[in-house]
Amino acid sequence: MIVAHLSDVHLGHRAFDRWDEGVNLRERDISSAFQRSVADVIAESPDLVVVTGDVFDRPDPPPGALVTLARGLEALRAALPGVPVHLVAGARDTPRRRGDAGALAALDAFPNVEAATTIPRSIFYEDRSLHVQLIPHQAVLRGPQPLLEPDPRARWNVLATCGRLARGGGPGLQLDPVGWDYVALGSEHTHRIVAPRVAYAGSLERVGSAPWREAGEEKGFVTAELETGHIRFHSVAGRPVVALAPTRAPTGDPEKLRRRFSEVVHEVPGGIARKIVRIRLRGPSPSDLVALQGLVAELDRTAVHLSVEADGPGGTRVTPIDLEARVQGRLGDAPDEGTTALLRQVLDSPDVR
Repeated sequence: MIVAHLSDVHLGHRAFDRWDEGVNLRERDISSAFQRSVADVIAESPDLVVVTGDVFDRPDPPPGALVTLARGLEALRAALPGVPVHLVAGARDTPRRRGDAGALAALDAFPNVEAATTIPRSIFYEDRSLHVQLIPHQAVLRGPQPLLEPDPRARWNVLATCGRLARGGGPGLQLDPVGWDYVALGSEHTHRIVAPRVAYAGSLERVGSAPWREAGEEKGFVTAELETGHIRFHSVAGRPVVALAPTRAPTGDPEKLRRRFSEVVHEVPGGIARKIVRIRLRGPSPSDLVALQGLVAELDRTAVHLSVEADGPGGTRVTPIDLEARVQGRLGDAPDEGTTALLRQVLDSPDVR
């Protein structure tokens, strides 16, 4: 019995205000990573597929995200007929209002698809002697603690949840892994095996406002062989993310600073084109950074996103171009007049000059 475990897909995620033919580039990246993972899952021919949370990046995903998930489920159904696919909602795709079924519930109508958005569910497959318990994020967040029990009738017991495990007597899911053949965890973007037969798959792409924090991590999904307990990680290629080590920058000489900055950019293997890049400078003051604004703006058009941060006496500061991209990226679409005015105030403040 093989379980394919995907997590933290974040379909519909948008960032950096970069668009191509009306589609945000990061949204397209996330969609492509999911499509590649579905193809790789099909190649593994598992007996069960689970997706543990944050399938969508928000409770009301854009139509493109729904279409991407539906196509992925249809591809799995066509290639692996009869293989169950189980989805649990995470913090991002939990319905905002009580009583709202949520976007994931719409996919529950697909053949062999089961989704849990707010309350736990247990599914027993007599023909496979398989029991799957689904614990969505909301059931972990709100008390009382859901009852986690393997089914003694089943040869195989699988638990799928999106929520952090409790440490000691702290908050989170109180889990005794004894009796479970595999525990599929979501909510952490880094793949790690917590205990024998217990693992976070990690996210399929580097998502969030600071993807460079995960620049050195591989992204992908895992398969678990229930007979042996062996867990294997499968890498899925994504948008290149580069996080350069901090560089000491010259101060008081704008031309020298620009030359040093250009040297640092050209040290990126393969260049910065179509990549997400973070460059950190040590030493320059806010007035020194003014000399870089034109150069940064030019280079930012080459990369998907270029973040330039300076560690100075007052702590980390960001350049206006980076701050503007971050704010617009969080909004997803073009800001309205009120937001634009607020953004302009932030950009004009002395802290980012």
